[in-house]
Amino acid sequence: MSSTVPLSGGLFAHSSGALWIPSSRTLIVADFHLGYSWAQRRRGELGPLADERAKQKLLAACTELDPTEIVFLGDLVHAPRPCRPEREWIEQTLTGLSERMRLTTVQGNHDRAFSREFGHLPVTQVNAWERDHLIAVHGDRFDFAIPEHRLLLIGHLHPSLTVKDAAGASQKLPLFLVSSACIVLPAFSPFARGYDVSRGLRSPIVELFRNETVHAVAVSGKRALPLGPLDRALDRIDEADLSAPAQFRGFRRRRIPGR
Repeated sequence: MSSTVPLSGGLFAHSSGALWIPSSRTLIVADFHLGYSWAQRRRGELGPLADERAKQKLLAACTELDPTEIVFLGDLVHAPRPCRPEREWIEQTLTGLSERMRLTTVQGNHDRAFSREFGHLPVTQVNAWERDHLIAVHGDRFDFAIPEHRLLLIGHLHPSLTVKDAAGASQKLPLFLVSSACIVLPAFSPFARGYDVSRGLRSPIVELFRNETVHAVAVSGKRALPLGPLDRALDRIDEADLSAPAQFRGFRRRRIPGR
């Protein structure tokens, strides 16, 4: 089983959901959402404090790939005004990573208080990250001109795809969405529900692909699997889904560009 799948421009999709650039030994991670479980508890949800899973997932990817830099592509933390143990855990996590590699974070919509609450940490904060032919932003807004001949990297959408067996049991797999103009990264957080792309892609995202065929790469944590053109992959799943829930679903999804 392969843990990486080549994309374009010397980039690789990693089975963890991170994007790997071997030429510069850079790991790009979207939507990490540190402190998610703590924040849910502060909202009154009494689930387990499972944030360590996200941390260990990243450490495992770093052990395998040995990056010299991690670029967090927005939503590095989940919520403002962390409680004391939440703050200490986030600080320990980022400080420990910074002792091994450079850390850069692109501001996301969940990070608006990051400078005030964690600005003392050794993490470089930027509105956009650029290197060679790449430009990376979070993806919650596009109030700037995207330079031509640049490959745009974004997160925020949390793309995923639900697959079902004959009994109707389902699993949601994170996806990379890829064209020569834009790559949308899956959410790295294991707690993110994800946007099921079978419902169709929203118009602002479609425009970023510049009417090119969108390819999909699914990641399971242990394996990265190229699915080919997204629309054809969805057609294959529809044709193979013979479960009882599928017989009564009766929805019509919007077409994906490139068909």
